Amino acid sequence: MKQSAIRLIMAASIATAPLAAHAAQDNYPQKPITLQLGFPPGQATDTVARMLAERAAARLGQPVIVENKPGQGGSVLLSSFVRQPPDGYTLTIAATGAAVTNHFLYKTVNYKTPDDFTPVGLVADLPLVLVARPGMPFNDVAGLVAYAKQHPGKLNYASPGTGTSSNLAMETLKQQNGLRIEHIPYQGSARAMTDLLAGQVDIAFDTVPAVQAFVSSGKLKGLAIGSEQRLKLFPEVPTMKESGFGSVPAHVWIGFLLPKGASPAVVQKLNGVFNAVLQDKEVIEKLEGLGVVAHTTTPEGFEAMLRKELPRWGDIVKQAGLEPQ
Repeated sequence: MKQSAIRLIMAASIATAPLAAHAAQDNYPQKPITLQLGFPPGQATDTVARMLAERAAARLGQPVIVENKPGQGGSVLLSSFVRQPPDGYTLTIAATGAAVTNHFLYKTVNYKTPDDFTPVGLVADLPLVLVARPGMPFNDVAGLVAYAKQHPGKLNYASPGTGTSSNLAMETLKQQNGLRIEHIPYQGSARAMTDLLAGQVDIAFDTVPAVQAFVSSGKLKGLAIGSEQRLKLFPEVPTMKESGFGSVPAHVWIGFLLPKGASPAVVQKLNGVFNAVLQDKEVIEKLEGLGVVAHTTTPEGFEAMLRKELPRWGDIVKQAGLEPQ
């Protein structure tokens, strides 16, 4: 073949490559998408993810398969997720802990948020509820603070583990008010709630699904909730802000990430699909039933939020006196 003909073929290939790539993005997705989660099945984030995956699949025309890979609060998954191809067929929902807080809690975190990811969009807030066993002589946060000051070291609190958002929320409340309350860490919320109900511990911050049945039945007292507004599930429970303690970080957020280098077209498509799902009235009502507050953002808005969250949570961890393990 003559050199001129070869050059023409090569030039044609180069010229049509962007068109082929664009066509592939327009037709995305052409196969099932895997949604990886760093949490075990049954937890609040897993429940939300499965609901969104089912709704998104109907809009995308392809299955969205949820795959659980728990470990180190989600960091084990994110450490492997950064090595996935950025083709849009492997997606994750990350929470505050794995995406941000764990940078300051573990030496083994080998990724950097958000630089090693492509942010897609915020999903929701999971507010924490401050609860107490019925025998406690206080019914609100101000009463708890006053009692703890009068009886330093007498109270203890349960958390699902050291470094969790529940632990950091309570440590912040302690730091800001000069309180001595002993921390009793557990491996998950279920065991923490069991001992709280049995009177082995006095108070706890935990997610709505973990405490809902007990607060509704009167087995635990709801002192305050970390949402911006009161929830329909607990209309009688004031927010932390209403209670005068709005600076306590009593919530967890979750959001979608892709591996670094994902196509802008794919990012925008996924963002549009999930935002549409999160604006569906039925989805909003189901999330409210779980005590979850839906949010929508642009990819750029979510990335900007992540960059602000890093120094904020770094300060919270430092003030809590926690050293990287």
